[in-house]
Amino acid sequence: MKIPLLVIFGPTSVGKTKVAIALAKRYKGEIVSADSRQVYCEMNIGTDKPTLEERDGIAHHLIDVVNPDEPFNLSDYVELAWNVIHDIHQRGKLPILAGSAGLYIRAVTEGYALSNAGPDENLRKQLLQRIETEGTLPLYEELCRLDPEGAKTLDSKNPRRLIRFYEIYAQTGKMPSEIWKLRDPRAQAFAPIKIGLIRSREKLHERIVARVDEQEKRGLIFEVKGLLQKYPRDLKAFQTHSYQEVFPFFDGQYDWDEAKRLIVAHTFAYARRQWIWFKREKGVHWEEAEPFGDWGTIAARLQKIIKI
Repeated sequence: MKIPLLVIFGPTSVGKTKVAIALAKRYKGEIVSADSRQVYCEMNIGTDKPTLEERDGIAHHLIDVVNPDEPFNLSDYVELAWNVIHDIHQRGKLPILAGSAGLYIRAVTEGYALSNAGPDENLRKQLLQRIETEGTLPLYEELCRLDPEGAKTLDSKNPRRLIRFYEIYAQTGKMPSEIWKLRDPRAQAFAPIKIGLIRSREKLHERIVARVDEQEKRGLIFEVKGLLQKYPRDLKAFQTHSYQEVFPFFDGQYDWDEAKRLIVAHTFAYARRQWIWFKREKGVHWEEAEPFGDWGTIAARLQKIIKI
């Protein structure tokens, strides 16, 4: 008997958390976060981490797992996620995997074999210097020549993912796509029910603007300032929107209005790239996340396809 696993995904700010909570209430579920930044403690506002009040009594897992300066990768996440999903099921609850990290979700549900290549700081430094000089495009084009199939999964503008891709190839001598074709049989224990949430570009942009306004009100500037008093700004954890745009503001390169504009622009661009990724997923029930904020109605509509 396979473990039923409800999977809720979609681009950032589409409304996944609210829908997942509404479904958790209906099906006695617990939520497993699939977010590559909410795993970090102290990074609450910039990652849009749900507060205890917003969680509304529903257990959330894989939030606040490590400190920003501690190593954490996809392999760590998958092992934790599999253990948590089994635990939730054994306690008679429904595990709900919810988030925007497409690679994390695919690795959990399909059992991607993950490389054991560790970090190579010298190589990373060399590649970062190259990116600073040339931009990301030359490295991306090189990776396309090395592994055309694997490069299709990459965002040409994401230096961290490009460097990690190259790092795997350099250490293993294997194409990353060859490694990813292998499957861990442990994922076969799950019976995923995939639900993708969508909104119009206009509505999604409205929600992102509202989200950034809310981040400002909650004290994003003070959160980032506090983090920089404890940690260096070049940490992997900080290489994401809502943090990267604030650093130049602190340096006096532009004012706060420009910082907010850049956060909105970068978040929206990121959401569009996520949508391109999720469109490739198979066996998905796509649900329009409207009317605005009516999460209970969406959850009720989804009951027609959730046969648990």
